[in-house]
Amino acid sequence: MINPNLNEEDFRVLASWKANHIRWQLVWGGADTADIPHYEAWLESALKQFDSILPVLRELGLNVLLDLHTSPGGRDQQNRWRLFNDTQLQNYFLSVWEMMANRYKNESIIMGYDLVNEPDDRDVAPGLMNWHDLASAAAQRIRAIDSQRSIIVEASPGGGVGTLPTFEPLPFDNIIYSFHMYEPTRFTFQNLNSNDTPVYYPGVIDGKMWNKDQLRALMQPNVDWQKAHNVSIHVGEFSAVRWAPANSTCNYLSDLIDLYEENGWIWDYHAFREFQGWDVEMIGDKDHPQRSPVPTDRQLLLMKWFKKNEH
Repeated sequence: MINPNLNEEDFRVLASWKANHIRWQLVWGGADTADIPHYEAWLESALKQFDSILPVLRELGLNVLLDLHTSPGGRDQQNRWRLFNDTQLQNYFLSVWEMMANRYKNESIIMGYDLVNEPDDRDVAPGLMNWHDLASAAAQRIRAIDSQRSIIVEASPGGGVGTLPTFEPLPFDNIIYSFHMYEPTRFTFQNLNSNDTPVYYPGVIDGKMWNKDQLRALMQPNVDWQKAHNVSIHVGEFSAVRWAPANSTCNYLSDLIDLYEENGWIWDYHAFREFQGWDVEMIGDKDHPQRSPVPTDRQLLLMKWFKKNEH
């Protein structure tokens, strides 16, 4: 997963690590207060920015999962998604995907469309579609234009690790189901917005021993659901803050990737050269980040796995 404001040299660095695809965020902080015309203007500018780097991505062989990270309408003051409280926004969401499917149906390096990031339909107005139905309608619109691309669907609420097993698969082929993995958040988000006692991994967190076996047990319902429905699974985001004590962050990431590979899942690390807290090239405490002069253990871990893409 990448910062969409990267330049050509950034992508050349990532390609040198042997990464084979990126999750490109169409992300905007202004949606919560924007109407459709303003959203439309932002989206067009974001797509033009993406288009400008496409020749470089083609050259480097970096395939793309195109992620609509910011949904039309954003959230209201109660943190509810306006997309599930406005018929016009739902219709516009469908037209957005028609537009993007038409725009990129012949672009060979786009491997899939991620319909929306971390959907939350816990508050749906009467007469409107819930997320399952809206995702199904979007998939149908895309399939009428582009029968080739994978469609990536996260489940509500928020695309977390426990959401897929309660989600009914969509009635289409080539759908990839996605979740994001940040559990336990007491470890992965430690000291992000506060000053907490250091939390180690592996270790006892909130009275429970967290290690590879516990991570496997946590994700087992996804394995069972995948087998029951014969579908593909994608881990669209996973990470832990880099300032976790000792080698905890690398230990955690290593155990997760082992499990993803064990299950044959697609995965995207969050994130390359975006927020410094997730950046595998950064060292220093959270208030004094700096680029490491030599590869960190976290960077070497990713590079070890990316190297397998050559085979």
